[in-house]
Amino acid sequence: MNAILVGVDGSEASTGAVRWAARTAELEGAELKIIGVYDVRTSNYAPGLIIPQDVIEAVRQDATDAVNAAAAVAKETAPSITVQASITDGDAAHVLLELGKDASAIALGTRHLGTFRGLFLGSVSTSVAAHAHGRVAVVAGDAGDGPVVVGVDDSPVSDAAVAEAFRQAALRDVPLVAVHTWTPLDADALHGYGIEPDEITRMSEEALEALGERLAGYSGDYPDVTVQHVVLPDEPAKAVLDAAGTGASLIVVGSRGRGGFKGMLLGSTSQKVLQQAQVPVLVVRD
Repeated sequence: MNAILVGVDGSEASTGAVRWAARTAELEGAELKIIGVYDVRTSNYAPGLIIPQDVIEAVRQDATDAVNAAAAVAKETAPSITVQASITDGDAAHVLLELGKDASAIALGTRHLGTFRGLFLGSVSTSVAAHAHGRVAVVAGDAGDGPVVVGVDDSPVSDAAVAEAFRQAALRDVPLVAVHTWTPLDADALHGYGIEPDEITRMSEEALEALGERLAGYSGDYPDVTVQHVVLPDEPAKAVLDAAGTGASLIVVGSRGRGGFKGMLLGSTSQKVLQQAQVPVLVVRD
Protein backbone atom coordinates (compact mmCIF):
# COMPACT_ATOMS: atom_id res chain seq x y z
CA MET A 1 0.00 0.00 0.00
CA ASN A 2 1.29 3.47 -0.86
CA ALA A 3 0.79 4.99 2.56
CA ILE A 4 3.11 6.38 5.20
CA LEU A 5 2.34 5.35 8.77
CA VAL A 6 3.24 7.75 11.56
CA GLY A 7 2.99 7.01 15.27
CA VAL A 8 1.94 9.89 17.52
CA ASP A 9 1.54 10.52 21.23
CA GLY A 10 0.78 14.23 21.40
CA SER A 11 4.35 15.30 22.09
CA GLU A 12 6.28 17.94 20.17
CA ALA A 13 8.58 15.23 18.87
CA SER A 14 5.74 13.24 17.31
CA THR A 15 4.33 16.44 15.81
CA GLY A 16 7.66 16.92 14.03
CA ALA A 17 7.37 13.37 12.67
CA VAL A 18 3.87 14.17 11.40
CA ARG A 19 5.11 17.22 9.53
CA TRP A 20 7.92 15.21 7.93
CA ALA A 21 5.59 12.34 7.04
CA ALA A 22 2.99 14.70 5.56
CA ARG A 23 5.53 16.46 3.35
CA THR A 24 6.99 13.14 2.25
CA ALA A 25 3.55 11.69 1.53
CA GLU A 26 2.84 14.72 -0.66
CA LEU A 27 6.11 14.26 -2.55
CA GLU A 28 5.53 10.53 -3.03
CA GLY A 29 1.84 10.77 -3.86
CA ALA A 30 1.04 8.62 -0.82
CA GLU A 31 -1.67 8.63 1.81
CA LEU A 32 -0.86 9.38 5.44
CA LYS A 33 -2.01 7.07 8.22
CA ILE A 34 -1.78 8.45 11.76
CA ILE A 35 -1.93 5.97 14.62
CA GLY A 36 -2.08 6.59 18.34
CA VAL A 37 -1.14 3.55 20.43
CA TYR A 38 -2.05 3.41 24.10
CA ASP A 39 -1.20 0.67 26.57
CA VAL A 40 -3.05 0.11 29.83
CA ARG A 41 -1.76 -3.36 30.61
CA THR A 42 -0.15 -4.24 33.91
CA SER A 43 2.89 -6.46 34.38
CA ASN A 44 2.90 -10.02 35.65
CA TYR A 45 4.30 -8.67 38.91
CA ALA A 46 1.02 -6.88 39.63
CA PRO A 47 -1.53 -9.63 38.95
CA GLY A 48 -4.13 -8.22 41.30
CA LEU A 49 -4.04 -4.67 39.96
CA ILE A 50 -7.00 -3.68 37.83
CA ILE A 51 -6.88 -0.37 35.98
CA PRO A 52 -10.15 1.50 36.66
CA GLN A 53 -12.37 1.99 33.62
CA ASP A 54 -12.39 5.75 34.01
CA VAL A 55 -8.60 5.74 33.81
CA ILE A 56 -8.73 3.60 30.68
CA GLU A 57 -11.24 6.00 29.14
CA ALA A 58 -9.02 8.98 30.01
CA VAL A 59 -5.99 7.32 28.41
CA ARG A 60 -8.03 6.47 25.33
CA GLN A 61 -9.25 10.06 25.12
CA ASP A 62 -5.67 11.35 25.32
CA ALA A 63 -4.78 9.12 22.38
CA THR A 64 -7.82 10.34 20.44
CA ASP A 65 -6.93 13.96 21.09
CA ALA A 66 -3.35 13.29 19.97
CA VAL A 67 -4.33 11.75 16.63
CA ASN A 68 -6.93 14.45 15.95
CA ALA A 69 -4.36 17.17 16.61
CA ALA A 70 -1.85 15.34 14.42
CA ALA A 71 -4.38 15.07 11.59
CA ALA A 72 -4.92 18.82 11.73
CA VAL A 73 -1.16 19.42 11.58
CA ALA A 74 -0.85 17.05 8.62
CA LYS A 75 -3.60 18.77 6.62
CA GLU A 76 -2.10 22.17 7.40
CA THR A 77 1.33 20.95 6.26
CA ALA A 78 0.17 19.19 3.08
CA PRO A 79 -3.46 20.07 2.29
CA SER A 80 -3.64 17.83 -0.78
CA ILE A 81 -2.90 14.50 0.93
CA THR A 82 -5.44 11.98 2.20
CA VAL A 83 -5.20 11.53 5.97
CA GLN A 84 -6.57 8.65 8.03
CA ALA A 85 -6.36 8.77 11.82
CA SER A 86 -7.08 6.03 14.35
CA ILE A 87 -6.16 4.72 17.79
CA THR A 88 -5.54 1.23 19.12
CA ASP A 89 -4.36 -0.40 22.30
CA GLY A 90 -1.34 -2.64 22.63
CA ASP A 91 2.42 -2.61 22.64
CA ALA A 92 3.53 0.32 20.49
CA ALA A 93 6.42 -1.40 18.72
CA HIS A 94 4.41 -4.51 17.90
CA VAL A 95 1.46 -2.48 16.64
CA LEU A 96 3.60 -0.27 14.44
CA LEU A 97 5.54 -3.21 13.02
CA GLU A 98 2.35 -5.10 12.22
CA LEU A 99 0.58 -2.13 10.62
CA GLY A 100 3.82 -1.11 8.93
CA LYS A 101 3.82 -4.30 6.87
CA ASP A 102 1.19 -2.69 4.65
CA ALA A 103 2.82 0.76 4.59
CA SER A 104 5.48 2.19 2.30
CA ALA A 105 7.24 3.75 5.32
CA ILE A 106 6.93 4.23 9.06
CA ALA A 107 7.78 7.55 10.74
CA LEU A 108 8.47 8.17 14.43
CA GLY A 109 9.67 11.16 16.38
CA THR A 110 12.37 11.28 19.02
CA ARG A 111 13.86 13.84 21.36
CA HIS A 112 16.89 11.63 22.09
CA LEU A 113 15.96 11.86 25.76
CA GLY A 114 13.92 8.73 26.44
CA THR A 115 10.87 10.72 27.56
CA PHE A 116 8.72 10.19 24.49
CA ARG A 117 6.11 8.12 26.34
CA GLY A 118 7.42 4.91 24.84
CA LEU A 119 8.23 6.26 21.38
CA PHE A 120 11.86 7.02 22.03
CA LEU A 121 15.21 5.89 20.74
CA GLY A 122 16.35 2.86 22.66
CA SER A 123 12.85 1.43 22.80
CA VAL A 124 10.13 1.70 20.16
CA SER A 125 12.14 3.66 17.59
CA THR A 126 15.06 1.24 17.78
CA SER A 127 12.82 -1.84 17.64
CA VAL A 128 10.87 -0.55 14.67
CA ALA A 129 13.97 0.62 12.81
CA ALA A 130 15.69 -2.71 13.42
CA HIS A 131 12.83 -5.02 12.54
CA ALA A 132 10.51 -3.26 10.09
CA HIS A 133 10.31 -4.77 6.62
CA GLY A 134 10.58 -1.42 4.82
CA ARG A 135 11.69 2.13 5.37
CA VAL A 136 11.67 3.75 8.81
CA ALA A 137 12.15 7.47 9.42
CA VAL A 138 13.29 8.67 12.83
CA VAL A 139 12.69 12.40 13.12
CA ALA A 140 14.60 14.35 15.76
CA GLY A 141 14.34 17.79 14.21
CA ASP A 142 12.98 19.69 11.27
CA ALA A 143 14.50 18.91 7.90
CA GLY A 144 16.67 21.59 6.36
CA ASP A 145 16.65 22.61 2.73
CA GLY A 146 20.12 21.21 2.09
CA PRO A 147 21.22 17.95 0.48
CA VAL A 148 20.26 14.37 1.11
CA VAL A 149 23.23 12.64 2.77
CA VAL A 150 23.87 8.92 2.35
CA GLY A 151 26.51 6.63 3.84
CA VAL A 152 28.11 4.30 1.30
CA ASP A 153 30.36 1.31 1.84
CA ASP A 154 31.62 -1.44 -0.46
CA SER A 155 28.96 -4.00 0.52
CA PRO A 156 25.69 -4.73 -1.30
CA VAL A 157 23.74 -3.59 1.76
CA SER A 158 24.25 0.08 1.04
CA ASP A 159 22.89 -0.30 -2.51
CA ALA A 160 19.30 -0.03 -1.27
CA ALA A 161 20.18 3.09 0.73
CA VAL A 162 21.98 4.67 -2.23
CA ALA A 163 19.07 3.99 -4.57
CA GLU A 164 16.62 5.48 -2.06
CA ALA A 165 18.88 8.47 -1.44
CA PHE A 166 18.97 9.27 -5.15
CA ARG A 167 15.19 8.97 -5.30
CA GLN A 168 14.69 11.23 -2.30
CA ALA A 169 17.11 13.83 -3.66
CA ALA A 170 15.22 13.85 -6.97
CA LEU A 171 11.83 14.16 -5.22
CA ARG A 172 13.07 17.00 -3.02
CA ASP A 173 15.04 18.68 -5.83
CA VAL A 174 18.21 18.90 -3.73
CA PRO A 175 21.80 17.66 -4.23
CA LEU A 176 23.04 14.33 -2.92
CA VAL A 177 26.13 13.95 -0.74
CA ALA A 178 27.57 10.42 -0.79
CA VAL A 179 29.90 9.78 2.17
CA HIS A 180 32.44 6.97 2.16
CA THR A 181 35.09 6.35 4.81
CA TRP A 182 37.81 3.96 3.70
CA THR A 183 39.07 3.50 7.26
CA PRO A 184 37.58 4.44 10.65
CA LEU A 185 40.92 6.00 11.64
CA ASP A 186 41.10 9.74 11.02
CA ALA A 187 44.04 11.45 9.34
CA ASP A 188 45.71 12.42 12.64
CA ALA A 189 45.59 8.82 13.84
CA LEU A 190 47.03 7.57 10.55
CA HIS A 191 49.85 10.10 10.82
CA GLY A 192 50.47 8.84 14.34
CA TYR A 193 50.91 5.32 12.98
CA GLY A 194 53.52 6.54 10.54
CA ILE A 195 51.42 6.74 7.35
CA GLU A 196 52.62 9.67 5.27
CA PRO A 197 50.21 12.39 4.10
CA ASP A 198 50.93 11.57 0.45
CA GLU A 199 49.87 7.97 1.04
CA ILE A 200 46.65 9.10 2.72
CA THR A 201 45.93 11.38 -0.22
CA ARG A 202 46.59 8.58 -2.69
CA MET A 203 44.26 6.16 -0.91
CA SER A 204 41.54 8.78 -0.68
CA GLU A 205 41.84 9.54 -4.39
CA GLU A 206 41.63 5.85 -5.29
CA ALA A 207 38.58 5.42 -3.05
CA LEU A 208 37.01 8.52 -4.60
CA GLU A 209 37.46 7.09 -8.09
CA ALA A 210 35.97 3.75 -7.05
CA LEU A 211 33.00 5.47 -5.43
CA GLY A 212 32.36 7.52 -8.56
CA GLU A 213 32.33 4.37 -10.68
CA ARG A 214 29.92 2.66 -8.29
CA LEU A 215 27.46 5.56 -8.29
CA ALA A 216 27.62 6.17 -12.04
CA GLY A 217 24.67 3.90 -12.76
CA TYR A 218 22.46 5.70 -10.25
CA SER A 219 23.49 9.05 -11.67
CA GLY A 220 22.40 7.78 -15.07
CA ASP A 221 18.94 7.01 -13.66
CA TYR A 222 18.73 10.43 -11.99
CA PRO A 223 20.61 12.79 -14.32
CA ASP A 224 19.19 15.91 -12.67
CA VAL A 225 20.59 15.06 -9.22
CA THR A 226 23.86 16.79 -8.47
CA VAL A 227 26.17 14.45 -6.56
CA GLN A 228 29.02 15.39 -4.25
CA HIS A 229 31.41 12.61 -3.20
CA VAL A 230 32.98 12.86 0.25
CA VAL A 231 35.76 10.29 0.72
CA LEU A 232 38.04 10.44 3.74
CA PRO A 233 39.51 8.48 6.63
CA ASP A 234 37.18 8.97 9.58
CA GLU A 235 34.72 7.25 11.89
CA PRO A 236 31.67 6.52 9.68
CA ALA A 237 28.92 7.96 11.87
CA LYS A 238 30.91 11.13 12.51
CA ALA A 239 31.55 11.58 8.79
CA VAL A 240 27.85 11.25 7.96
CA LEU A 241 26.75 13.53 10.79
CA ASP A 242 29.36 16.15 9.88
CA ALA A 243 28.20 16.10 6.27
CA ALA A 244 24.56 16.51 7.32
CA GLY A 245 24.96 19.09 10.07
CA THR A 246 21.69 20.85 10.82
CA GLY A 247 20.84 21.80 7.25
CA ALA A 248 20.47 18.50 5.40
CA SER A 249 17.07 17.51 4.07
CA LEU A 250 17.55 13.91 5.09
CA ILE A 251 20.14 11.30 6.10
CA VAL A 252 19.74 7.86 4.52
CA VAL A 253 21.41 4.79 6.01
CA GLY A 254 21.23 1.13 5.02
CA SER A 255 20.50 -1.82 7.26
CA ARG A 256 19.52 -5.45 7.09
CA GLY A 257 18.73 -5.39 10.79
CA ARG A 258 22.12 -6.86 11.60
CA GLY A 259 24.48 -5.08 9.26
CA GLY A 260 25.14 -2.59 6.55
CA PHE A 261 27.37 0.44 6.00
CA LYS A 262 30.34 -1.47 7.46
CA GLY A 263 28.91 -1.81 10.90
CA MET A 264 26.03 0.53 10.20
CA LEU A 265 23.78 -1.78 12.12
CA LEU A 266 21.38 -0.78 14.80
CA GLY A 267 23.44 -0.86 17.95
CA SER A 268 26.56 0.43 16.22
CA THR A 269 27.15 3.10 13.60
CA SER A 270 23.56 3.55 12.50
CA GLN A 271 22.47 3.83 16.10
CA LYS A 272 25.00 6.62 16.58
CA VAL A 273 23.53 8.41 13.58
CA LEU A 274 19.99 7.91 14.84
CA GLN A 275 20.90 9.08 18.34
CA GLN A 276 22.85 12.16 17.30
CA ALA A 277 21.35 13.38 14.03
CA GLN A 278 19.63 16.74 14.16
CA VAL A 279 17.72 16.11 10.92
CA PRO A 280 15.43 13.23 9.89
CA VAL A 281 17.11 9.85 9.32
CA LEU A 282 15.67 7.26 6.94
CA VAL A 283 16.70 3.64 7.57
CA VAL A 284 16.40 1.50 4.45
CA ARG A 285 16.58 -2.28 4.61
CA ASP A 286 18.21 -4.27 1.84
